[in-house]
Amino acid sequence: MPEKKPIGQVLMESGMITIDDLTEAIEIQKSSSQRLGEILIGMGAITEEELEMALEFQEE
Repeated sequence: MPEKKPIGQVLMESGMITIDDLTEAIEIQKSSSQRLGEILIGMGAITEEELEMALEFQEE
């Protein structure tokens, strides 16, 4: 079974977020217990629906 891509990579490859969004979210995540997707939603970078789509794609 192939390894799952990190959700940040899936979101970037699909064009939903930029490298800047991802970098900022990772910095926030370092000092937080939140998951990356939750942080990106909180930042307004993605919607819950976009996160769900990316998570489904990540499972494929």
